[in-house]
Amino acid sequence: MKFYFIKINIISLLLGFICFFLILTSSAQEKANAGSVYSINKKWEIPLTLGMFGTNFVGLQYVGKKTGLDSLDIIALNPADLWGIDQKATQQDPAFAPRAHHISDWALNISVALPVFLGLDKKIRKDWFDLIVLYGETHAINGNLYIAAASLVDRPRPLVYNPGVLFNQRSENGTLNSFFSGHVSTAAASSFFTAKVYSDYHPEMGNKKYFLFGAAVIPPLVVGFYRYKAMKHFPTDIFTGMLVGATTGILVPHLHKKINNYNLSIVPFTGQANGVRLVLNL
Repeated sequence: MKFYFIKINIISLLLGFICFFLILTSSAQEKANAGSVYSINKKWEIPLTLGMFGTNFVGLQYVGKKTGLDSLDIIALNPADLWGIDQKATQQDPAFAPRAHHISDWALNISVALPVFLGLDKKIRKDWFDLIVLYGETHAINGNLYIAAASLVDRPRPLVYNPGVLFNQRSENGTLNSFFSGHVSTAAASSFFTAKVYSDYHPEMGNKKYFLFGAAVIPPLVVGFYRYKAMKHFPTDIFTGMLVGATTGILVPHLHKKINNYNLSIVPFTGQANGVRLVLNL
């Protein structure tokens, strides 16, 4: 049964790669609406996105039911065997963990809703359907990357190491899904997608857009902090989730940008050598 579900998640990854290939080629294949920043091949991308949501749903059912460690394996765990940066995660207050878990869920829900604010901008609002497709695609890809990692990597959550946690909670299903943090990757995908789309529609921001991307770090950091306090993830799980989510949130809209939005400059130069310099602004 486990091998069957691993095969499903490998298929999910293949669908993701296929989708990325279509992203790269969609601008050349389909004429976009006048004034739109992005070009989307809806004929292919919508069905693929829905398919990846399907594999994501099936995968979540599997990783949520993964059998935990038995008593002997739990007793044998030693926090000293962890990387130094991760050891403190096993020493959190078990009494605060349920509240931290609850807060992390609320912070995640707020993060996922962030793109709604893009609708306040008239320039962006007119392309609402394209952006919904892009946002769905972002989460479909990000979700399947998480499922693949959680399916193939059995890493005990920090709470499994903590003797203050009830033993039945340390051995229950789903306690081997520490790597990587799906909460954090989802929050990062949402916030960085929002920052990327806004900056793409407002190129006049110039380098000020990096302040926007700096602000995009805050939601996943908040989610990650409370996942840490809930003893659900180690710092390395949180940082990995941040990287995966941010990369997905930026790349999906970026690879959909129209070709004519790229600014190619040819600049001649002279000096010790003569020639031309090509400058491509993405």
